[in-house]
Amino acid sequence: MVRKRRRRRRTAREKLLRRRRITFSAIAVLLVGLVILAVAPLVSLTAAWNMEARREAIDLTSFDPGTLISDADFYDGNAMTADEIQRFLDDQVGPCRNDSCLSVLRTALAPRGPVVSDATGQTVCDGFDGGELTAAEIIDRVQRACGISAKVLLVTLQKEQSLVSGRTARAPSPEQLGAAMGARCPDDAACDPGIAGFAEQVVQGATDLKSYSASLFMRQPGTHYIAYSPDPACGGADVQISNHATAALYNYTPYQPNPAALAARWGTGDSCSAYGNRNFALYWALWFG
Repeated sequence: MVRKRRRRRRTAREKLLRRRRITFSAIAVLLVGLVILAVAPLVSLTAAWNMEARREAIDLTSFDPGTLISDADFYDGNAMTADEIQRFLDDQVGPCRNDSCLSVLRTALAPRGPVVSDATGQTVCDGFDGGELTAAEIIDRVQRACGISAKVLLVTLQKEQSLVSGRTARAPSPEQLGAAMGARCPDDAACDPGIAGFAEQVVQGATDLKSYSASLFMRQPGTHYIAYSPDPACGGADVQISNHATAALYNYTPYQPNPAALAARWGTGDSCSAYGNRNFALYWALWFG
């Protein structure tokens, strides 16, 4: 016959100690939670301060209009993964005020076959599958198809419509998403309604940026006269364009910053200032330089 072990009753002291351990554990968990709640805003503030310090430290005195970016950086189709793009958008956009922020946006991407240049026979962009995707997934998919860095696409989204960082990025309008990359949006006319949409803009913008070199279309490396603004009276200057990436940027946004725009850095120059390529250089240096 197997004897059953009789459970020893806890003494009053043991019960008291057990209750104290439970109480202390609960207090410790509460304190850890309070510390996390207190530290998280400080971490965010520190990150913001660091970004502002970097922003103020950017110096355009050595700005070279002939080399806005290297070919290696521009044509890097594996520059970021979709997860890295998502984390970047989460950090830069911050708290959204609508469901159109790029950090939370989901929208349809239409499938597309390969795009081949009629002029050269070179492939401009590989084909890709469509689907209901996040903004990060769309940027990544187009990056890999067209061989245009996701970093370039992110900077372009910012310099065209401020969709990555700042007040607009936290609550973009349908019109701003519809002209996200400034693709087929001339200075003197409305954007092409056929590509009004975030996904359509990313696809068209990346295709245009790649086609300039793949199709040997418009400006190529060499010396070219680049205006300071759409106003012919503002003049311009010859620029020795050193590479295909810089040529593509001038084909996409055909103005160079004048001395007033460069001196203003993040601010406003004069009536003859244009800011597209200056802002590209500024945001590239701030985020990826």
